[in-house]
Amino acid sequence: MGEGERISDENAGTAKMGYYIADTPGRLRIESPVLKGDSPQVAIFRDFVLTIPGVSSVDMKPIIGSATILYHTDKIDHTKLIEFLDKSGCFDHLHAKTPDDLLEAGIEKVTEVAVDAIKETL
Repeated sequence: MGEGERISDENAGTAKMGYYIADTPGRLRIESPVLKGDSPQVAIFRDFVLTIPGVSSVDMKPIIGSATILYHTDKIDHTKLIEFLDKSGCFDHLHAKTPDDLLEAGIEKVTEVAVDAIKETL
């Protein structure tokens, strides 16, 4: 994939999922609507990721639209890796939820339900 060339995101409008990212040193897991389903883009993305210097493997799960990328932290940092993924057109880190985002949303929902339950008893 050349510089500035993007993978089409034709599947993005058909899926009802968003972007997700979880990062621990040496392991990056993403979810993307573009990677979900039986699309040639899944293989194109996998092949692209494997060309990134420092990436050792990528495990694709098209049923859920995820990719788990193992990388060498002494060869590439997560910021640069995410930049490559954004350039692929299959990921958008600016719209990606993190585990902390999901936890916060869950806590807010539980709090809302608890407050409503308490109000009903008063």
